Amino acid sequence: MKKILTAVLLSCFVMLQASPGLAEDARGSNDGNTTAVQVVEGLHQLLLKAMKTGKDTSCPERFRMLQTYILKSFDFPLISRIVLGRYWRKMDEKKRHEFVEAFSRMTIATYAERFDSYSGESFKTKGSSLDPRGHLRVETVLVKKDGEQISLDYTCRNTGGHWKIVSVSARGVNDLSLKRADYSSFLKRHTIDELIAKLKDQAQKCIPPKGSKR
Repeated sequence: MKKILTAVLLSCFVMLQASPGLAEDARGSNDGNTTAVQVVEGLHQLLLKAMKTGKDTSCPERFRMLQTYILKSFDFPLISRIVLGRYWRKMDEKKRHEFVEAFSRMTIATYAERFDSYSGESFKTKGSSLDPRGHLRVETVLVKKDGEQISLDYTCRNTGGHWKIVSVSARGVNDLSLKRADYSSFLKRHTIDELIAKLKDQAQKCIPPKGSKR
């Protein structure tokens, strides 16, 4: 269970505003597009699949299983900008793209590595709501086999008609401040290239070999 919570806390996201005019689309149809609740529940279904197949799949195989959905369901460019703060403003477009790619692959690899076993866990959606500023919050819990419930709250943002996850909090702790502080501290002593190299190294053991179909 500790490994699962670590995976959740390592998801690095930020609370952002959605347009106040999106209130009607929070839980209902959004011009035919997937709703925020569906995005979160789709992630949970996929994580359960990874957990249940953990004994029969390698980390690279689970990476491939999770990659497409996570890439389309999280706003990694926006998340990267907030995580890096002032350092993002100093980077050119090429370096920004390189960081976003490394960060997103590290995130997928973290999920693939940590969600590798199943012991009766399940996810439950408690509800969703918009705050006064227009944030769409999806409240869920991770239910352990013994019935203990661990709160997992997602914040989603509507970008171009598509809901994407931009923040997740586990037991009330949002990892944004932790990750941003970690990166800021690292960059005081190292370069952005060294941070990118660190992210690539963290993901390396779960990255499928080039040309691999499994």
